[in-house]
Amino acid sequence: MELARRIKEHRERLGMSQSELAKKVFVSRQTISNWETDRTYPDVQSLIILSGLFGVSIDALVKEDSREIRDALATGAKKMRRLGAVAAACGLACLTWVIVGIVLDLNIAAIAVPAAALFIPAMIAAFFIDKMRHDNQLYAYQSVEAYLAGEDPEVGCRYNQRAGRHWVARRVVQTVLAVIVGLCCGWGAAGIILRLVEG
Repeated sequence: MELARRIKEHRERLGMSQSELAKKVFVSRQTISNWETDRTYPDVQSLIILSGLFGVSIDALVKEDSREIRDALATGAKKMRRLGAVAAACGLACLTWVIVGIVLDLNIAAIAVPAAALFIPAMIAAFFIDKMRHDNQLYAYQSVEAYLAGEDPEVGCRYNQRAGRHWVARRVVQTVLAVIVGLCCGWGAAGIILRLVEG
Protein backbone atom coordinates (compact mmCIF):
# COMPACT_ATOMS: atom_id res chain seq x y z
CA MET A 1 0.00 0.00 0.00
CA GLU A 2 1.07 3.56 -0.66
CA LEU A 3 0.21 4.55 2.91
CA ALA A 4 3.11 2.48 4.27
CA ARG A 5 5.54 4.23 1.91
CA ARG A 6 4.12 7.68 2.70
CA ILE A 7 4.41 7.22 6.47
CA LYS A 8 8.05 6.17 6.13
CA GLU A 9 8.86 9.02 3.73
CA HIS A 10 7.25 11.68 5.95
CA ARG A 11 8.93 10.28 9.07
CA GLU A 12 12.35 10.31 7.39
CA ARG A 13 11.70 13.81 5.97
CA LEU A 14 11.19 15.04 9.54
CA GLY A 15 14.31 13.18 10.70
CA MET A 16 12.38 11.08 13.20
CA SER A 17 13.10 7.52 14.28
CA GLN A 18 10.27 5.00 14.53
CA SER A 19 10.46 5.27 18.33
CA GLU A 20 10.15 9.07 18.22
CA LEU A 21 7.15 8.89 15.91
CA ALA A 22 5.59 6.18 18.09
CA LYS A 23 5.75 8.45 21.15
CA LYS A 24 4.04 11.29 19.29
CA VAL A 25 1.27 9.02 17.96
CA PHE A 26 0.87 7.18 21.31
CA VAL A 27 1.60 3.71 19.90
CA SER A 28 4.51 1.28 20.17
CA ARG A 29 7.60 1.36 17.94
CA GLN A 30 6.53 -2.08 16.65
CA THR A 31 3.22 -0.58 15.51
CA ILE A 32 5.06 2.06 13.45
CA SER A 33 7.22 -0.71 11.97
CA ASN A 34 4.06 -2.69 11.13
CA TRP A 35 2.55 0.35 9.41
CA GLU A 36 5.69 1.00 7.39
CA THR A 37 6.05 -2.63 6.31
CA ASP A 38 2.38 -2.87 5.35
CA ARG A 39 1.57 -5.50 7.99
CA THR A 40 -1.12 -3.37 9.67
CA TYR A 41 -2.62 0.07 9.12
CA PRO A 42 -3.33 3.05 11.38
CA ASP A 43 -6.77 3.60 12.91
CA VAL A 44 -8.64 6.86 12.30
CA GLN A 45 -7.28 8.59 15.44
CA SER A 46 -3.70 7.71 14.49
CA LEU A 47 -4.28 8.99 10.94
CA ILE A 48 -5.49 12.31 12.35
CA ILE A 49 -2.36 12.62 14.51
CA LEU A 50 -0.09 11.57 11.61
CA SER A 51 -1.65 14.08 9.23
CA GLY A 52 -1.09 16.86 11.79
CA LEU A 53 2.53 15.83 12.43
CA PHE A 54 3.33 15.51 8.74
CA GLY A 55 1.45 18.67 7.75
CA VAL A 56 -0.67 16.90 5.13
CA SER A 57 -4.35 16.05 4.87
CA ILE A 58 -5.66 12.60 5.78
CA ASP A 59 -6.83 12.31 2.19
CA ALA A 60 -3.27 12.87 0.97
CA LEU A 61 -2.04 10.09 3.28
CA VAL A 62 -4.63 7.48 2.36
CA LYS A 63 -5.57 8.32 -1.23
CA GLU A 64 -5.52 5.24 -3.44
CA ASP A 65 -5.39 3.05 -0.31
CA SER A 66 -8.90 3.21 1.12
CA ARG A 67 -10.08 0.18 -0.86
CA GLU A 68 -6.95 -1.77 0.09
CA ILE A 69 -7.47 -0.88 3.75
CA ARG A 70 -11.06 -2.16 3.62
CA ASP A 71 -9.89 -5.34 1.86
CA ALA A 72 -7.15 -5.85 4.47
CA LEU A 73 -9.74 -5.46 7.24
CA ALA A 74 -12.05 -7.99 5.59
CA THR A 75 -9.23 -10.49 5.01
CA GLY A 76 -7.96 -10.20 8.57
CA ALA A 77 -11.47 -10.58 9.99
CA LYS A 78 -12.08 -13.70 7.87
CA LYS A 79 -8.80 -15.24 9.03
CA MET A 80 -9.59 -14.48 12.68
CA ARG A 81 -13.06 -16.06 12.34
CA ARG A 82 -11.61 -19.21 10.76
CA LEU A 83 -9.02 -19.53 13.50
CA GLY A 84 -11.77 -19.05 16.09
CA ALA A 85 -13.83 -21.84 14.50
CA VAL A 86 -10.82 -24.19 14.56
CA ALA A 87 -10.06 -23.37 18.20
CA ALA A 88 -13.70 -23.86 19.25
CA ALA A 89 -14.19 -27.10 17.28
CA CYS A 90 -10.94 -28.68 18.52
CA GLY A 91 -11.56 -27.53 22.09
CA LEU A 92 -15.08 -28.94 22.08
CA ALA A 93 -13.88 -32.21 20.52
CA CYS A 94 -11.16 -32.46 23.19
CA LEU A 95 -13.68 -31.95 26.01
CA THR A 96 -16.08 -34.46 24.42
CA TRP A 97 -13.33 -37.06 24.12
CA VAL A 98 -12.35 -36.66 27.78
CA ILE A 99 -15.99 -37.20 28.83
CA VAL A 100 -16.40 -40.21 26.52
CA GLY A 101 -13.11 -41.70 27.70
CA ILE A 102 -14.14 -41.40 31.35
CA VAL A 103 -17.59 -42.84 30.67
CA LEU A 104 -16.04 -45.76 28.80
CA ASP A 105 -13.60 -46.21 31.71
CA LEU A 106 -10.53 -45.94 29.46
CA ASN A 107 -7.09 -45.71 31.04
CA ILE A 108 -5.53 -42.28 31.44
CA ALA A 109 -3.19 -42.69 28.43
CA ALA A 110 -6.07 -43.66 26.14
CA ILE A 111 -7.85 -40.48 27.21
CA ALA A 112 -4.88 -38.11 27.36
CA VAL A 113 -3.18 -38.86 24.02
CA PRO A 114 -6.20 -38.16 21.74
CA ALA A 115 -7.24 -35.27 23.99
CA ALA A 116 -3.78 -33.72 23.60
CA ALA A 117 -3.93 -34.28 19.82
CA LEU A 118 -7.16 -32.24 19.78
CA PHE A 119 -6.07 -29.68 22.37
CA ILE A 120 -2.80 -28.73 20.60
CA PRO A 121 -4.47 -27.44 17.37
CA ALA A 122 -6.96 -25.49 19.51
CA MET A 123 -4.09 -23.84 21.37
CA ILE A 124 -2.17 -23.12 18.14
CA ALA A 125 -5.27 -21.46 16.61
CA ALA A 126 -5.78 -19.47 19.83
CA PHE A 127 -2.11 -18.41 19.73
CA PHE A 128 -2.48 -17.08 16.16
CA ILE A 129 -5.67 -15.23 17.10
CA ASP A 130 -3.79 -13.61 19.99
CA LYS A 131 -0.88 -12.77 17.69
CA MET A 132 -3.28 -11.07 15.25
CA ARG A 133 -4.86 -9.17 18.14
CA HIS A 134 -1.44 -8.08 19.38
CA ASP A 135 -0.13 -7.12 15.92
CA ASN A 136 -3.25 -5.04 15.30
CA GLN A 137 -3.36 -3.74 18.91
CA LEU A 138 -6.83 -5.20 19.45
CA TYR A 139 -6.86 -5.56 23.22
CA ALA A 140 -10.37 -4.48 24.18
CA TYR A 141 -13.40 -6.57 23.25
CA GLN A 142 -14.97 -3.56 21.47
CA SER A 143 -11.90 -3.22 19.23
CA VAL A 144 -11.98 -6.92 18.30
CA GLU A 145 -15.71 -6.70 17.60
CA ALA A 146 -15.25 -3.66 15.33
CA TYR A 147 -12.35 -5.37 13.53
CA LEU A 148 -14.44 -8.48 12.85
CA ALA A 149 -17.26 -6.29 11.53
CA GLY A 150 -14.83 -4.63 9.09
CA GLU A 151 -15.04 -1.29 10.91
CA ASP A 152 -12.34 0.95 12.36
CA PRO A 153 -11.23 -0.75 15.61
CA GLU A 154 -10.10 2.58 17.14
CA VAL A 155 -6.97 1.07 18.68
CA GLY A 156 -5.87 4.47 19.96
CA CYS A 157 -8.86 4.87 22.29
CA ARG A 158 -8.07 5.07 25.99
CA TYR A 159 -10.04 1.90 26.87
CA ASN A 160 -8.16 -0.20 24.30
CA GLN A 161 -4.79 1.23 25.38
CA ARG A 162 -5.59 0.46 29.04
CA ALA A 163 -6.62 -3.09 28.12
CA GLY A 164 -3.26 -3.48 26.33
CA ARG A 165 -1.24 -2.98 29.50
CA HIS A 166 -0.12 -6.26 31.09
CA TRP A 167 -1.64 -8.07 28.11
CA VAL A 168 0.81 -10.99 28.18
CA ALA A 169 0.39 -11.64 31.92
CA ARG A 170 -3.40 -11.57 31.55
CA ARG A 171 -3.28 -14.03 28.65
CA VAL A 172 -1.12 -16.48 30.65
CA VAL A 173 -3.49 -16.32 33.64
CA GLN A 174 -6.54 -16.73 31.36
CA THR A 175 -4.98 -19.75 29.64
CA VAL A 176 -4.13 -21.47 32.93
CA LEU A 177 -7.64 -20.79 34.29
CA ALA A 178 -9.22 -22.07 31.05
CA VAL A 179 -7.26 -25.34 31.29
CA ILE A 180 -8.24 -25.81 34.95
CA VAL A 181 -11.92 -25.02 34.28
CA GLY A 182 -11.90 -27.31 31.22
CA LEU A 183 -10.47 -30.21 33.22
CA CYS A 184 -12.91 -29.65 36.08
CA CYS A 185 -15.87 -29.48 33.68
CA GLY A 186 -14.71 -32.63 31.90
CA TRP A 187 -14.27 -34.63 35.08
CA GLY A 188 -17.49 -33.24 36.59
CA ALA A 189 -19.58 -33.97 33.49
CA ALA A 190 -18.10 -37.45 33.24
CA GLY A 191 -18.91 -38.13 36.90
CA ILE A 192 -22.53 -37.07 36.40
CA ILE A 193 -22.86 -39.21 33.25
CA LEU A 194 -21.34 -42.22 35.06
CA ARG A 195 -23.82 -41.86 37.93
CA LEU A 196 -26.70 -41.67 35.48
CA VAL A 197 -25.46 -44.72 33.56
CA GLU A 198 -24.80 -46.77 36.72
CA GLY A 199 -27.89 -45.60 38.62
